[in-house]
Amino acid sequence: MSHTARDRSRPVVLYGFSMTAVRETGLWRDLREAPGALRTTLDRAVGFDEAAAFLTRPEVRRIVLTGNGAAYYAGFAVWLAALAGGPAPELVAVPSGVLLAGDFAWRDDDALLVVSSSGELRDVIEVLASSPRPYALISAAADSTLARGAEAVALQRVESQRAVTHTQAFVGEVAAGLAVWARAAGDAGLRDALASAPDALARSVAAAEAWVGPATEPLPRPSAAIALGTGPAWAGAVEAALLLKEIARIPAEGAETREGATSAMFGLTGPEHLAVTLRSGEDVLLDEAERLCAAAGATVVRCPVDPGSDVRLAAITSLPAAAALACQLALRAGHDVDRPTWTAAYYETARVSGTPAVPPRPAPRAAPAGR
Repeated sequence: MSHTARDRSRPVVLYGFSMTAVRETGLWRDLREAPGALRTTLDRAVGFDEAAAFLTRPEVRRIVLTGNGAAYYAGFAVWLAALAGGPAPELVAVPSGVLLAGDFAWRDDDALLVVSSSGELRDVIEVLASSPRPYALISAAADSTLARGAEAVALQRVESQRAVTHTQAFVGEVAAGLAVWARAAGDAGLRDALASAPDALARSVAAAEAWVGPATEPLPRPSAAIALGTGPAWAGAVEAALLLKEIARIPAEGAETREGATSAMFGLTGPEHLAVTLRSGEDVLLDEAERLCAAAGATVVRCPVDPGSDVRLAAITSLPAAAALACQLALRAGHDVDRPTWTAAYYETARVSGTPAVPPRPAPRAAPAGR
């Protein structure tokens, strides 16, 4: 099937790209080890109960969840899971830059939950230094600046990070956030779903390797992309767009499916534009979006999402296919997958030396033993 001569009323769905070179990257090795790290995070559940207790104190009416980049997208996944409501407080996800700009109206009944794998996120450190408030933290670093000042630390496990781009850290942040929320909301169904997350992620890694598998038809060098997901898969779509930007250096936008069909697709004009869709099963809204994107001339790439897992895990289970696609496109363009050229600029912006210290919590206590 040609990418340029085709029936544009129907989507082109590509099911394969060479995986050999992708397997050799540090990023993919990190991802193959991610199910084990995720299992450790969930089995130990260090600080999960304490974080949930902090967030559900009697005076709390709203949980403000914040982070930057992939950490914010992990929080976004938790927010989408929380939309069904329940007895827990209201939850809102806010980028840390909004808090840093001073435009956020805090309420007396707010509880702050920070997501930062490193525990050294500049934005939040500066916010807390200028306006101290108690907070809970999701992090992989128990001795970090933010951990030292937190009321409770929900610890995630990162076994390895060979690449700058987060894989284990991202799925751990999502899972830890969902686990804390499940406890806060008393959602037994979500807790059961999380117990299956490591196996679902392992299946997703294997499926991504088979999907990218032997090359079918060369994909055009993309100049731009959109990524679309329905419901909780929206968070996966935003992360997929980030992977395309971080790894493949392709300008990309992540959008909810209907937004993709009614706005994000407006810029698609030819096969060098990708429409990446995340699909876990039947989805008539995604069917329509794919048709519209293909009719605009774009190349539609359907990334598989594990069909047997809870939809609230979509940000976790969609990551392997999105990462495999981004890696392959990066390698074809000659980019360094593990150490992109933006690395130094990112760390200079996200973590600046001499950042004000976060005031320690009034009564420091030892981190709870792993369970």
